[in-house]
Amino acid sequence: MDETERRIGLNEAVFREVNERLQGINEAFGEVTDRIELVCECADPECVERITMTVSDYQRLRAESDLFVIRPGHAVPTDVESVVESGGDWEIVRKRPGAPARLAEATDRSS
Repeated sequence: MDETERRIGLNEAVFREVNERLQGINEAFGEVTDRIELVCECADPECVERITMTVSDYQRLRAESDLFVIRPGHAVPTDVESVVESGGDWEIVRKRPGAPARLAEATDRSS
């Protein structure tokens, strides 16, 4: 894994952690609306775009450490990740096997 791929992975891990910290607040509102608001987990450290998804979609996403939720068009055009699902204002990307996936797992505090 080169330095760019490593930086991309670490940036996405930071946004994943932000969303996990927001999860408690979101779950309280999600019980009423079945929707939660998240921060885009893309590789751009300047991105602060919001994503809204269902609680069940978010729980399914967090079940696998190599998955991240991003705004459409924010996927990195490298061998680091690929879009595996789309849902309106969000896409789910999966880290490619090898170093990107290992870094995603190593930085997942919930696993």
